[in-house]
Amino acid sequence: MARWTSALDLLYPPRCPGCAASTDDPLGFCPACSRQIHPPSSPLCSICGDPFAGAGPDHLCHRCLERRPSFGRARACATYVAAEVGRSPLKQVLQRYKYLPDVSLAPVLARLLLAHCPLTPADYDLLVPVPLHLRRLRWRGFNQAQLLGRALARTHGLALDPFALERTRPTQPQVELDDATRRRNVAGAFAVATPARVRRRRILLLDDVYTTGATASECSRTLLRAGARHVDVLVLARAVLR
Repeated sequence: MARWTSALDLLYPPRCPGCAASTDDPLGFCPACSRQIHPPSSPLCSICGDPFAGAGPDHLCHRCLERRPSFGRARACATYVAAEVGRSPLKQVLQRYKYLPDVSLAPVLARLLLAHCPLTPADYDLLVPVPLHLRRLRWRGFNQAQLLGRALARTHGLALDPFALERTRPTQPQVELDDATRRRNVAGAFAVATPARVRRRRILLLDDVYTTGATASECSRTLLRAGARHVDVLVLARAVLR
């Protein structure tokens, strides 16, 4: 197998998913793109994980002060500025992963998730990916959060339940919506059909991107109402609003 892999690499050299430059790693970003992928660091919002500029202790951001989310805390493996004009390798790859859609990028993003996971999976009983509505799932062909969750669950021996939470109606894509419209868009859009699946469980809710937290908070609220003991949120990327 190693011989065949080497031969294929000669014929089809691995390319960086961010910039398409040749790389020695078929499942990783090149050094130049890797330097543009930044894990968040303190000071952060102690609830939603939004990074602050400068130095100092963690504290609450204005969003969490005005409207406390349903989850305990949310943390991201990396950040990018949502409105930045320059190219962000992670943002670019995530957009291709979701909107082309390109399932071949799942192993690359799963490795990034495993390498920079800021939470301890052993602290949780169950990993629940944010679900897609059936209409969106048929279009995309896969749930991007569920594929990332498989790698995390397998590596850490954590139970994964992609059916614990359901999206009961289609919702408008959140990308172009403001904060208040995002909350209205997802309000009541999720359900737990079988509460016994989540009752008294410490749940790690997994998604690919966190922007304002509207989806994460609505999913968490639904899980807690169904009897979950606690819900934290893990995302691959935090889209920072500036």
